[in-house]
Amino acid sequence: MMTYSEAAHVTCPRSDKANARRSKVIQAARTLFAEAGFHNTGMAQISRESGVLVGQIYRDFANKEAIVAAMVEQDLDEFLYDGVLCNACATGDHAAVRAWIADFVACEEVEDARIFAEITAEAARNERIAAIFHMIDQRLRQQLILALRIIAAADVSDDRLVTVANLILTVSWGVMQRRVLWPGQVDRAVFAPLLACIESQIDALCGDGQATHAPCTDAVA
Repeated sequence: MMTYSEAAHVTCPRSDKANARRSKVIQAARTLFAEAGFHNTGMAQISRESGVLVGQIYRDFANKEAIVAAMVEQDLDEFLYDGVLCNACATGDHAAVRAWIADFVACEEVEDARIFAEITAEAARNERIAAIFHMIDQRLRQQLILALRIIAAADVSDDRLVTVANLILTVSWGVMQRRVLWPGQVDRAVFAPLLACIESQIDALCGDGQATHAPCTDAVA
């Protein structure tokens, strides 16, 4: 059976009309999930909001989870391939890679915050939604590893890159959750030591002996 992670990378040609119809459904779902929550939103409501017949929705999406998967995939593509990181990696711009990672960890612009909180809660009890979050985590980790490889010394092992990528993901997920639940509570006094910890790990990857940030133990002291 194909997982959401696998299905996300299967491409099938669609007409402009079909793509427009899917976009209407996804946008309607965003609005309704934010207003009423995942559980309280049915296909009939999505049909009314989008203007797409229920039967047609089911031709494009097997269930609500499939709509969430398409929504998440759309957001990830916009975030990961907006050109900033791709250009930095292509040109070997270390400063730009570091800046992208810092912005990623900061999560200062959390769009669709209520939807994110709703889907996160649903992931704890819904295997299909949990699979979608696993896909998110895997794609973000892969992109972070690629970015870190650009700035890391040649002798740094893949395992070390995975460890630092996991550190970045762990901190960023925590920061995002806190920004969603308590807007305005992640101030600079809290965030600065977290970022300093990550930057010290990135300095260590460079292996040039010229670390510009305090070690994690000093940063949180």
